[in-house]
Amino acid sequence: MSRKIDIGMCLRRSAIGLALFVFLAIALWLNLSVRTEQQFSLLAQSFLHGRLDFVGPPSGIWDDTTPYRDAHYWPLGPFPAVLLMPFQFVAGLSGKIFYQGYLQILLVVAVVFLGFRIARQIGYDREDAIYAAFGFTFASAFLGVALWPWSWYFSQVVTGVALFAAIFEMAGQRRAWLIGLLFAICLATRATAALGIIWFIGEVLFIREVSLPQKLRSIGLAILPCAIVFLLLLLYNYARFENPFEQGYANQIIPETAAAARNVGVLSLHHLPANLYAMFFASPVPVLRADGSPVLTFPFFAANPWGMGVFVTAPWLLCVFGLRYRDTTSRLILLTVIMIALPILLYYAVGYRQFGYRYSLDFLPFIWFAMLRNYREQRGGLSVTLKIAIVISAIWDFNLFAGHYLRHLT
Repeated sequence: MSRKIDIGMCLRRSAIGLALFVFLAIALWLNLSVRTEQQFSLLAQSFLHGRLDFVGPPSGIWDDTTPYRDAHYWPLGPFPAVLLMPFQFVAGLSGKIFYQGYLQILLVVAVVFLGFRIARQIGYDREDAIYAAFGFTFASAFLGVALWPWSWYFSQVVTGVALFAAIFEMAGQRRAWLIGLLFAICLATRATAALGIIWFIGEVLFIREVSLPQKLRSIGLAILPCAIVFLLLLLYNYARFENPFEQGYANQIIPETAAAARNVGVLSLHHLPANLYAMFFASPVPVLRADGSPVLTFPFFAANPWGMGVFVTAPWLLCVFGLRYRDTTSRLILLTVIMIALPILLYYAVGYRQFGYRYSLDFLPFIWFAMLRNYREQRGGLSVTLKIAIVISAIWDFNLFAGHYLRHLT
């Protein structure tokens, strides 16, 4: 019996070790190969030259930029460009550009490492922790942003590192200033993800052993970096558009169909049905023969560029519905997820040229953590069935990814 157990353990460890190696190798290849849609690298160049606008049209066109007067600006949060500035400065000394993928591959490795450390903090053994980290990184919508370093995806990888670092800190020492700094990074990258600080504030408020002045001090320390970044963003917006509250999304150059949806309102209840459909029900598209005949051809199904449901790209996460979430921490995390998801679901765009419902990546790390935490408390280690589901989900996701994205490789 012990020999069978040892063989099973070796097979499970070999499977996840091989899967992790293969997917990291693919991530390395693609991140070093993709050179299009490098807006943050170009914006870093502009920042280094004392400019807030693009010197020329990214990728040869002005799509997705925001024109104002005689300049074009990038509406996305500026922190990824700031992060690239030192690297771009060194590359610029020899007249070269530092592509986003060069840094993104390191950030993807950081997500894997942080996911592993978080799982270990919860109490999982090394094997289970690797499966858990691999599951989020390569068997969910995160796979799409991890493998393809376009600017929109690069910002979500940066956000992913900040969120995982914040969760790691929340599961450990809970240093208020560091948690505040990490959510401030989210605020300057993807503002909706910064609402994750609600979890920290809730945890502080529910600590009975701490006095009210101490609670207010911890909350203040966490909010201070976010407040400073918020003020800097107001100045950034004013310097670009002469309006501190204008980020550029209202006048961004987008296709006519998307502009029609935006005319209904950047945030509106009218956008809720489409976003709910994209989040839960959107499916892959069939790959038909080149002659247009209704015959499936390899890889048979491809990622829907309008998005796919969260559980389509991460079917193994369906186990969240079999767990109980009765403790204060779990309920605070679920409240945080709802608060982050709400503005996303009301946003006029469901996202395009994406893998999965990528906007969910602003709150998916919290769902992942809540699932792991409660799974450990209620069931112990990850079951063999769940581990198999994680690996199969990753293979399924890469098949969908390859069917759509690899044709864009230049």
